[in-house]
Amino acid sequence: MNTQAWITHFERNTRLNDEMELPTEACTLPESARAPLVASIATFQLGESGTGSRLRRYAREVAPLENFRGYQRAIDLFVAEEQSHSRLLARTVEHLRGTLLTKQWTNSIFRRLRFLVNLEFAIQVLLTAELIAEVFFGTLYLRCEDPVVKKVSHKLLRDEMKHLTFQRDFLSERVATFNPLGRWLWKAQFQAIHAITCTVVAWDHRHTFRALGLKPGDFRQRCLQAWERYQERLDEELVKLDSKLPASHSDEVHGADHRRAG
Repeated sequence: MNTQAWITHFERNTRLNDEMELPTEACTLPESARAPLVASIATFQLGESGTGSRLRRYAREVAPLENFRGYQRAIDLFVAEEQSHSRLLARTVEHLRGTLLTKQWTNSIFRRLRFLVNLEFAIQVLLTAELIAEVFFGTLYLRCEDPVVKKVSHKLLRDEMKHLTFQRDFLSERVATFNPLGRWLWKAQFQAIHAITCTVVAWDHRHTFRALGLKPGDFRQRCLQAWERYQERLDEELVKLDSKLPASHSDEVHGADHRRAG
């Protein structure tokens, strides 16, 4: 994993977020659109506001490995960029004449899920949130006419796409160490958790989507398609990594699988 490239990216990009100038004109959205929209953005703002303390602690487990040298620093900067998103979204909530949240039920579930198992599972839960955020901010950028919402959504959309690549770089190398059954189980539970989360988010933000002229079911479908595209790219990376493994290592992995089967 090229952690140094990610360190350089996050150092530069977080600064751009904090220095971003937003349009100064007042919000002119009708109340029927403003009220649900500001509630949704406030929910996403809360999700971006975490300190990442447990994620950092998990990251220490792989930091000593040669192929993840610098990963701890990259994770620190990734968390800092997430917090810069929180600040941008807070400015957007203020622009929309809304109030920031201190707690929200779906956010609480995400935080608890994220730290149930290990680093890979924590990254997977983050991925679920980021895949949904990619679709959410893409929807706002295309469908919301407010200039502040449009500009912030466009920037966050671009950042989330980078985050997905960052997480894929990590997961591809970690999942490559799983045996075939482990890979299948990991993929199956990832897909199931993502599908359930998409359903919950589509329902929870249904008023916002309808105000933007989008059916909640269509939003859910787009989120599922985003997962499929992501998993296809992850599978492609795994094939590349498998082709680089020494034959002896491959024999050891498959031999261990046969022993377990026996």
